[in-house]
Amino acid sequence: MPAAPPATTSKSAVFFKRLTSTLGLWAVIAAAVGTGNPWLFFAIITGLGALGIVEWCRIIGPPLRGGWSVWVYLVSACYAAGVLWHSVTTHTGDPGIPEAAALPVLLFGLFAGTLVRPLEGQTTLWRLSAAVTGFVYIAFLFSFTWRLLLLPSWDGTGPLPGVFHLVFVIAVTKFTDMGAYAVGVLFGRHKMIPHISPGKTWEGLVGAFLGAFLAAHGMVALFGSKLIYIDHFHAAGLALFLGAITVVADLAESVVKRCMEVKDSGHVLPGIGGALDLIDSLLFSCPAAWLYFKWVMTP
Repeated sequence: MPAAPPATTSKSAVFFKRLTSTLGLWAVIAAAVGTGNPWLFFAIITGLGALGIVEWCRIIGPPLRGGWSVWVYLVSACYAAGVLWHSVTTHTGDPGIPEAAALPVLLFGLFAGTLVRPLEGQTTLWRLSAAVTGFVYIAFLFSFTWRLLLLPSWDGTGPLPGVFHLVFVIAVTKFTDMGAYAVGVLFGRHKMIPHISPGKTWEGLVGAFLGAFLAAHGMVALFGSKLIYIDHFHAAGLALFLGAITVVADLAESVVKRCMEVKDSGHVLPGIGGALDLIDSLLFSCPAAWLYFKWVMTP
């Protein structure tokens, strides 16, 4: 007898799992905001970034196994510690010594590793490229979550000044994702970029911007006095700006997963996937928001 086809999970079951995970994550964020403990924020950011790096190396597979992945982990860990040290000593989240040192050290170690083993032609270059891309894509870009927490500056003690600015960016980013998902599931008919992400639709794109505008203006209405950089006018601009970046950022990870033929980066979050699936949009929206706050707006 032919084998029975594998059971498929209904859209409603996936939606329920995703909703449960999302509510749990927002509960963690609320707890972190409530305590105001800077080290708790740094632990959460570092933990998610570390899981993201591990998942990246797992997705890439054999080219980043063994000493290659260990070196990426080590440099990423030292970079995270360097960002914390630089932030505490300079009272700012501006890039500095950690960025100036991390990439040269990473590249030096990677090239040094090629000296003690036979070259494998283009495979060796693929390893080098995948390692550097993983560090920049995850460790460097995700460090901007910490930089947002330090706006406008931090004296090393007390609560972090930019907590609500980070929460604003997270809310806009995630409501963009949720708006696209919900509207796409309910009304999606016309595929947007099927060769990269078959589930993305033009209807979902409309939902993405609706979610972004809802989150942006909702945050200003609830926490306007704490958002020194943002009023309703700038909230509208940031919703459009971050919404567009979030859509592209979500597709960026889809490109990676599509090329490597994997569905999710991991399985730690039911209905969402791995840590990299969770933070993929933030990897671009947080640097964009930091640049916007730092160079376009003044308190």
